[in-house]
Amino acid sequence: MVIAALKDIRIPWLTEKTGKKSSQPLIPDDLQLMDNGIAFNEVNDTLDYLWYAVEEKDNGRVYRGFRVVRLLELKFIPLDARADAGLLQKMKSVLRSLYGAKVSFVYLTAGIFTDPAVGIIQCYGVSVFAKDLEEAAKLSANALSALKSAMTGAFRQMKLSPLTPETGQWIFGAMADMKHALVVVGQPDPRENAKGGSQALFNNPLTTGNSAAQQYSLQQNEILFRGMSTLKEDFLFLVMTSPIALSDISEMLIGLAESTSTWASWQNGVRGASFGISLPAILSGALMQSSAQGFGESEGTSHSDGTAHSTGAAHTEGEAHTEGAAYTVGRTHSVGESTTVTSGVATSDIHSVSEGEAHSESSGVADGTSSSSGTSGSHTQSSGQSDSVGVGVNAGANLGVNAVAQGGVGVGGSGSYAHGWTAGVADSAGWSESSGSSHTESSGVSDTTSRSETHATGTTRSNSVSHGTSETWGTSEAATSSQSDTTSESDTTSESDTVSSSDGTTKGSAVSQMVGRGASSGLAVGVAPSFSLNQSYQWQFDPAILVTQILRVQQRLLEGASKEGAFYADAYAFTRTPQGKQAMMGLIPEAFHGTEDVVTGVQTRDLTEAEERYILNHAGAFSPSSRIETIPEVMSGYMDSTLLTLLQVSAYTAPGMFEMGTAVTVQESTPDFAFYPNMSGEVVLAKQWASELAEITPMPLRLSLERHFHTVFCGDTGFGKSVSAERLAYETTLKWHYRTIILDFGQGWRRAMNWAGLEGRVDVRQVFPGAQRPLRWNILQVPKRMDPGRYRSMVAELLANAGRMGPRQLGFLRRAITEVYQDCGVVSCPNKPGFQVIQNQAEINAIQTRRAEYNHPPASITVGTLLTGLEPIDLQALYVERSKKASFAEVVRRLRKAQDALGKNDQTSRTSLEGLLLRVETFEEGEMARQYGPGPDSLPIEDLGLLGPADDPWGMVVIEGGAEMSDEFAKSAILSLLASVLYFDAVSRRRESLTGLKFPPMQIFFEEANKILAGVSSGGAASDQPNSTGGSVSEIFQTMWRDGRKYRIFLHLMAQTISELPEGIVSSCNNIFVVQTKNAKDRDMVMAHIGRSEKGFVNTEYKRYLARIPIKMAVVKLGYSDDVTQLEPMLVNPLYVPGSEPDDSEIVRRLGAK
Repeated sequence: MVIAALKDIRIPWLTEKTGKKSSQPLIPDDLQLMDNGIAFNEVNDTLDYLWYAVEEKDNGRVYRGFRVVRLLELKFIPLDARADAGLLQKMKSVLRSLYGAKVSFVYLTAGIFTDPAVGIIQCYGVSVFAKDLEEAAKLSANALSALKSAMTGAFRQMKLSPLTPETGQWIFGAMADMKHALVVVGQPDPRENAKGGSQALFNNPLTTGNSAAQQYSLQQNEILFRGMSTLKEDFLFLVMTSPIALSDISEMLIGLAESTSTWASWQNGVRGASFGISLPAILSGALMQSSAQGFGESEGTSHSDGTAHSTGAAHTEGEAHTEGAAYTVGRTHSVGESTTVTSGVATSDIHSVSEGEAHSESSGVADGTSSSSGTSGSHTQSSGQSDSVGVGVNAGANLGVNAVAQGGVGVGGSGSYAHGWTAGVADSAGWSESSGSSHTESSGVSDTTSRSETHATGTTRSNSVSHGTSETWGTSEAATSSQSDTTSESDTTSESDTVSSSDGTTKGSAVSQMVGRGASSGLAVGVAPSFSLNQSYQWQFDPAILVTQILRVQQRLLEGASKEGAFYADAYAFTRTPQGKQAMMGLIPEAFHGTEDVVTGVQTRDLTEAEERYILNHAGAFSPSSRIETIPEVMSGYMDSTLLTLLQVSAYTAPGMFEMGTAVTVQESTPDFAFYPNMSGEVVLAKQWASELAEITPMPLRLSLERHFHTVFCGDTGFGKSVSAERLAYETTLKWHYRTIILDFGQGWRRAMNWAGLEGRVDVRQVFPGAQRPLRWNILQVPKRMDPGRYRSMVAELLANAGRMGPRQLGFLRRAITEVYQDCGVVSCPNKPGFQVIQNQAEINAIQTRRAEYNHPPASITVGTLLTGLEPIDLQALYVERSKKASFAEVVRRLRKAQDALGKNDQTSRTSLEGLLLRVETFEEGEMARQYGPGPDSLPIEDLGLLGPADDPWGMVVIEGGAEMSDEFAKSAILSLLASVLYFDAVSRRRESLTGLKFPPMQIFFEEANKILAGVSSGGAASDQPNSTGGSVSEIFQTMWRDGRKYRIFLHLMAQTISELPEGIVSSCNNIFVVQTKNAKDRDMVMAHIGRSEKGFVNTEYKRYLARIPIKMAVVKLGYSDDVTQLEPMLVNPLYVPGSEPDDSEIVRRLGAK
C-alpha cells in the first residue's frame, strides 16, 4: 500500500509535463492607483518623498490608503570597502537593524548611459503604507532615520544624500520609458571572499604599484553594472522587501518539518512474505499398584515467603490518648475422659465499621479467597509439664513528612506466667474441608473523618471422632499496662514492596498401614509437519530522497531566518530595449546565482505582455506583487516574491563599488582626527569635523588666552588659509582688544573695515606709490625707542635680506647709511664737531615733548647745549628729530659715488655694487622717493594699530602691498623693516608698561611670509652670495619668534610653501592651520609638525590627505597645552568673517586721503 501511495504522488516540479498549459498565469486586479505626487524640501531644494494614493488587494482583503517612499542617493563610500571581505556582513547588520525596526526596505539602482550618460545611481530607501498621507509621511521619515543611521553606522564615512530634482527626473523618467520587464526569483548566493587578501596596507593601490595588490573584491552587482554599461543599455534594478514576523517563520518551519518528516519516511523500506503450518501428536499411558505398612516419627520444618506491592495516597490528621492496665491470676485442674464424634458445618459472617477523628484521603479494595481440605488419623499418648514466664515491652514511634508533619508515640508493657501438666492418650480420625472469601473496602474524605468497613464470610465442614483422657493442672498470672499519645497530620503518597518470610517446626510419631492399587491411561494422537516460505528485499524511492533534500535545505534556511529574521523580496529589472532585456537575463544569474545552501538559484522569469504591464504597474507605485504561488512547498507563497535571509538580501543590495556613476568609490576615507567637544576659550575659530560621522558638526574650535601662540597658516593658494587667519585676527582683536598688524602682500584684507564690531578700530595703509591712502614713512627716521646705531644696522641687514644680498653688498649698504646719518648728526662723526651741541629750537622742542610724554620735568637746555650733558631720553628724542632729514635717496647717491670711486681692476666690488643699486634705486625714483623720504608728514610708525581713545588703544591696521607695486624687493623690504620696527618698539613698550603705562598685546600677520622672511630675487640683479640669508638677519627674525610671546607679541605666518621658511621660525609656531598642500617637502614638514611620521611607513594616509583637503577645510593643531591629550590634530571648517570689500574711494571717504 505504501508503494502504491508513493506512485500516486505527483511532484509538479519533478513530474514530466505533457501537453500545453491550459491557461495563462493569473493576472489579478490587485492595485488601483488613484493619485500620486512628489514632495520637495524647499530648504535645500531636494526631493523629500514620493506619495501614491492606492487601493491594494491581498489575500482577499482590500487596503485603501497612501504609500510613501523616501529615497537617499549613495554619494560616497570609501575605497577601503573594496578590500573589505566583510562588506556583505556589514550590509547584513544594516538589514538586521531594519528588520528589528520593522522597516520595508527599498533598493533602487538606475543605469543611465544615454542622454545624459550619468552612469550608475544607487539609491536606498523605505516604503510605508498608512491610511492617510500625513501619517504615512511621518512614519516614513522615522523609517528613513532608521535606515540612514544603520547604513552610516555600518559603513564608516558613507555619505547618503536626498535626491536632487535632476536625479529624480533621470530615474523616474527612465522608469516611465522602460517597457521591458523581468522578475528575478530564487535565492542569491552571497560571495564574501575578497580578492588579494585582507591586509589593507599591502593591498591598497595607493600605497603599492603591484598589480596583484589591486585585485580587490569584485562585488556581485558590479558584474551587472559593468555588463550593462559596456553595452550602454539603460536599466533599472528594483528590490522591495517586506519583513516577515518571527512567529510566521516559526509556523512555516514547523509545517515544513512535518512535511519533511513525511517525505523522509518514504525514502526506503523492506518488502517480504512467509507461510507456515504445524500439527502436534502425543501418546501417553500409566499403570500403578502399591502397598505399605510402617511406623514413623517425623520432624519437619516449614518455610514460606510472600511479596506484596501497594500504592496509596492519604492525608490524615488525628489525636489519640490511651491508658490501660490489667492484672489476671488463674488456676485450673481438670480430669476427664471423653469420646467425641463431631460433624458439622460452621459459617461466619463478620461486619465491622470504625470511625475516628481524622482527616484522610484514601481508597483501597482487597479481595481474597481460600480453600483447604484434608484427612487425618492419629493415635497420641502424651504427658508433659510446662512452665512459662513472659514479659513484653513494646514501644513505637512514627514520623512522616509530606505536605504536613505527622508524629506519634506509643508505649506498652505485659507480663505472664503459666504452669501446667498434661497426660493422656487420644485416637482421632477425621476429615475436614474449608473455604472462605473476604472482601474489604475502605475510603476516606478530607473533612477530618474516616470510615472503614470490613466484610468476611467463611464456611467450615468437619467430621472427627476422638477418644481421650486428660488431666490438667495449670496456673496463670498476667499483668499489662499501656499508655499512648499520638498526634498526626500527614499528606502521604506511598508505594511499597513487602517481602515476608516465616519458619515453622513440627514433631510427631505415627503408625500407619496402607494398601492401594490404581491405574490410569490416556491417548492423544497428532501429526506435526512443518512448511515455511520467506522472501524479502529493500527498496529506495529517489523522488522522495530528492524532495527530502530540497526540504532539508529549506529547513536550514528557515532555521537561520527564525534566529535573525527574513524578508519577502520582490526583485524586478527593467530595460528600454529587447537587447537590454536579453542582456539582463544573462547578467543577473551570472552575478547572483550560486549552488551553496540555496533551494532555487537566481532565475529571471520572462513575462508575457500582460504580466509586464502588471509588474510595471506595481513597480511604478513601489507596491510588491501579490500574485499567489501555485507550486507546492514554495516558502514565499507569492509568485513574484522570494523568501530571503538577511545575507541573501545583502547580495542584492550591498553598495556597489562601481566608479562610473554618481557615487565616489575610489577615494580613501578621511583619516581619523581628534574631536574635542568641551574646548574652553572666548575666541571661536571654526567648526570641528567628526571622523565617525564624516561631517562638520556645530561643535566650535575655541582658543583661550593660555593656548594662543605664534601660528603658521600654510597651504596652496585658494584653499582658505586666509579665511582661517582672518578669523583669528578678527576674534582676538574684537574679544581680547589686541593691537593687530596685517602685512598684506596683496590687498585681500581691506574687508576688515566692514567687519562687525570693529567700527572705528580699523585703519588701512598702502605701500605702493601713488596710493590713495599711502603709508607715508621715512624709512631712515629713527624709531622713538630704538638706538640709532642699532636701527642703522637693522635697516641694512633687512634690506640685504629682502634682496638676498651677500655680505659685500651688505657692507656697502651699511656704510652708505652710516654716512647719511653722520651728515644729519644721528650718529657721531669726529669730522663734524658741530653736531655735538643742540643746534636749533626744533631739537629743543623735540626733547621737551618727549619728556612730557613720560611725565619728566622740562630739561634746562638751550641752543648750543652740549650733548654730553643730556639724559638718554633726551638724546633719543634728539636723534629722532635729526633723522627726519635723512633720505634714502641720498643713500643711493652715496652708493653710486662709491661705485665711481672703484678702480678699474676691482671688478668684484663693481659687480656687487651694480647688483645692490639695481635693487635699491627704486627708492630714489619719483613717488617712491617722496613716499619713503623725509618730510614733516611722515607717520610715527611705532603707533600703527593703536586706535581709539588714548586710555584704551587697540585695533587693526592693514598694510597693503598691492598689485600696483611690481617691485617685490621694495615691498618685501618695507614690510620686513616695518615688522621689525613694530616688534622692537613693542618690546620697549612692554618694559614701559611695568611703570604703569598701558599698551595692548600685539600680533602681526605676515601674508606671504616666505617673501618677507626669506626675501625675493630681483630679476638679473647680481648677488655676491648664492644663499641670500645672512646669519645676523636670520637671527633678527628667529629672535622675534623665539622671544616674542614673553613680551605679549604674537607672530603669525601665512605661506604657500612652508618648507621655504626658516626651520627655527616654523618650529617656534606651536599652532598650525594647514589647507591643501601638494608639495612633497611641505607635506613632510607638516607631518612632523602635527606629530605624524613623515618617513612613509606609517601614517601615510595623513600625508596623502594633505594633498586632497577640500576647500573650506583645514587641519589644525593647537600645540601649547600641559595636557597631552589636547595636542592631537583636528579637522575643522574655518568660519568665514562676513564683510564687503571696500574700494579705494570708500577707504578715502571713511579714513581720509594722503
